Amino acid sequence: MAKVIKRSGNEEEYLSDKLYNALIRAGASDEVAKEIVKEIDEKVKEREKISTDEIRRYVLTRLQQLEPEVADAWQFYDRVFKGRITFENGKAIVVDKGRLYLGRKVKDFNGKGLETAEQVKDILDELKEDMDYGLNPEVINARLYVLFMGVLHKKDMSEDEKEKAIKYINEFRESLGWKPYELKYPLQ
Repeated sequence: MAKVIKRSGNEEEYLSDKLYNALIRAGASDEVAKEIVKEIDEKVKEREKISTDEIRRYVLTRLQQLEPEVADAWQFYDRVFKGRITFENGKAIVVDKGRLYLGRKVKDFNGKGLETAEQVKDILDELKEDMDYGLNPEVINARLYVLFMGVLHKKDMSEDEKEKAIKYINEFRESLGWKPYELKYPLQ
């Protein structure tokens, strides 16, 4: 089985399910997620090792072709939760520490992305501004979904902060006339 080389240099076994789940959490349809995973599986079969950057660039390229709003949501997630800013053909700049632009606001960045509900609220203000400037509602919806999923899976955000963040996200959705997200499982 092929190994995936992470940005840290660590290696781990390539797992199709992990990629599939990431695509679904980004909002990809089941059909598109399966298609991209199948394509990556074929690439991986031909090699002993592949980098996460190569996988990411391929995934973003295919998402741009198949579901552009999901590609945008993936890049949005990377910026907000991973401190990566995507540019030209899926390449990324990683901001380990320093200042990260989050739309109208700049925040000191130390670690992996959002830590508080107030930061989620700042992102929602950015999304509101994006809508006011004409960003497609499908893109806004995809970004909201990935923001919601990111908050749910954020390991270093307290349960209280997650509850507040989800409340802000759902209030934003309701202000647009959209259904709020419902939790399928208790927060962790």
